[in-house]
Amino acid sequence: MDATPSAESVLVWISDRDNWLMVFDNADGGYQVVEKFIPPGNGGSILITSRDQGLARITSGTCLEVTEMGEDEAIALLLKSAMIDNDSVNVATAAQKLIAALGCIPLAIDQVGAYVMSCGCGLDHYLELFMEYRARLMSDEDFRGASLYNKTTYGTWEISLEAIKCRAEGKNRAQSLAAQSALTLHKILAFLHHDNISEEIFKNAALNFMEREGEITDTLPQSISLLDSKTLFLNVDGKWDALQFEAGIRVLVSFSLIKSIGKLYSVHPLVQTWSRDR
Repeated sequence: MDATPSAESVLVWISDRDNWLMVFDNADGGYQVVEKFIPPGNGGSILITSRDQGLARITSGTCLEVTEMGEDEAIALLLKSAMIDNDSVNVATAAQKLIAALGCIPLAIDQVGAYVMSCGCGLDHYLELFMEYRARLMSDEDFRGASLYNKTTYGTWEISLEAIKCRAEGKNRAQSLAAQSALTLHKILAFLHHDNISEEIFKNAALNFMEREGEITDTLPQSISLLDSKTLFLNVDGKWDALQFEAGIRVLVSFSLIKSIGKLYSVHPLVQTWSRDR
């Protein structure tokens, strides 16, 4: 007889006790994965950290979004990571410029600090390097920063994109189509202004394209001739497919590659530069 307890028996054992704490850290597998490991009853507390906003549905709405660091916090992290104990005006100014370029992303800041500390270069010099060699610096495996995946800043986002690609090639048709839409959106969003991107932009582009479909292609800009129904989220009847567009948006939101507030979307500037640098 197998003496190893099953997950079900462990959950029952936990549910018979009080004042326990269960932590699901970095739970990105979806609410279905987490839900089946939650003990019955109300004897303890559960803490879930995740990029997937969909997990809020199993927390009775008790959730807190961790927003970007403030500038002062980001500068403090940079100086601590770089082991710079200098509060001069020049250092503060250089740190402020560098934080503006990084966009207050903790992982990127920690990675930069590791580079500055290891190489002994100043913040001003690193900023010059960053402007010219951004992609190489953010992908440098020698300076991984505080990534949970032991990856660089760009490497961490690559993991997310690869997961979406795997889903796009999967057997579940609905998930596959949603992931394909997400990949299409990811490419387009890299070249738009990073903030207040509306669904109407995509919808109007699709409708205008259909209105001009019968025109002679030689008279249209080359960029228009490269568009197709998949890129424009048109269904088989040539109509705007809001469901498929929103399915792609949900995938990108679940991987924290974009943020969504109603029908407005935003992409972190550094995520955009990574998308373009690929």
